[in-house]
Amino acid sequence: MNSWNGIKQYNKIFLLFFLALGLSSLFAPLIKIFLDSMLPSSPFLADLLKYKQESYDFGRVMRRIIMAVVLIFIVLLRKQLMIGSLIKRGIKPIRGWRKQLQMGFLLGAGLFVLYVTILWICGIQTFDLDAKSFHDIIFRLLTLLLIAGLVGCIEELLFRGVIFQGMLLDMSAVSAVCISSLLFSSLHFFKVKFIVSTGFQPFIGFAIIYHSFKNIIVDFGTAWPTLIGLFLVGAVLSYSCLRTKSLYLAIGLHAGWVFLIKANKLFFDHHAGKNVKWLFGDNYIVTGVLGWIFLIFTLVLIRFIAKAPAGVALPHNI
Repeated sequence: MNSWNGIKQYNKIFLLFFLALGLSSLFAPLIKIFLDSMLPSSPFLADLLKYKQESYDFGRVMRRIIMAVVLIFIVLLRKQLMIGSLIKRGIKPIRGWRKQLQMGFLLGAGLFVLYVTILWICGIQTFDLDAKSFHDIIFRLLTLLLIAGLVGCIEELLFRGVIFQGMLLDMSAVSAVCISSLLFSSLHFFKVKFIVSTGFQPFIGFAIIYHSFKNIIVDFGTAWPTLIGLFLVGAVLSYSCLRTKSLYLAIGLHAGWVFLIKANKLFFDHHAGKNVKWLFGDNYIVTGVLGWIFLIFTLVLIRFIAKAPAGVALPHNI
C-alpha cells in the first residue's frame, strides 16, 4: 500500500486505465459465452445487440465491460485515487454555480447556432426534418436535453473532475490540460463496431482493444481531424475548469454542445464535399478547420467572461 501511495496521481490514472483494459479482455470471452446462450431466447438482448443470423456487435458489449471494470476499480481504490475529494472540489456548492451552468449552456449553444447558420448560408447544411409531428419534435428535443445533461455531468465528473484535477496535483496546468485533453480525445475512438458469430473466442477482448487503438494509430490519416477537434474540446472544458475552479461551467458547455449536435442531426443534413470537408468537416462539427476556429474563439471568450468566486481554489497553484 505504501508503494501505491508513492505513485504520482497521473501514473495511478494511466495504470488504472491499462489494468481495466487487460482485465476486461480476460473477462470478455466468458461474458461472450453467457451472451451466446442467452441471445436466442431473449428478444430484448437480441434487439439491443442487433442479433441476426447468429451474429452480433460485441464491440458494444466490450465497452460496457470496460466501463464496469473501471467503476469497480474506482470503488475499490477511491481513497488511494482521492476520487471523492477531487469530485467534491469540482462540484461543491459555490456562489453563482447556477449562473455558471446557465452561462456554459448558453455559450456553447449560442456559438453552435452561429456555426450552423454559417453552414446553412454556405449550403453545407440543408433543412431536413427527421420527425413525424410537432409532438414528436418536442419529445425528441426533451429526450436529447436529458441525454445531454447526463452526458455532460458524467463525462465532466470523470475527465475534468477526476482525471484533469488529479493530474494537476503532480504537473503544471499546461501539461495537465494537454495530457487530459489527449486522453479525452483518444478514448472517443473506443467505439469500434466488432461483429462476432456465436462460439468460444478466447482472444475476442484483446482483438477489440487492438482494433480500437488501430482506429487511431493505423488509420491516423483519417482519424487526425477528429483527434484535433476533440482535443480542442477537451482543452476548452479543462480551461473553463481552471478559470472558474469548479466543474459547473464545463458541465454547461458540454451539455449545450451535446444537445445542439444531436438536435442538429434532427433538423439538418450535412453536405460537405471532399473539396470543402477540410474547412467544414462532417456532421460531428469538430472535424473541420472552421469548427476548430470556433472552439479556439470559445477558449478566448472564457478567458474574459469566466472567473472563480473569491476563496475557491483547485488542488494546485494555477
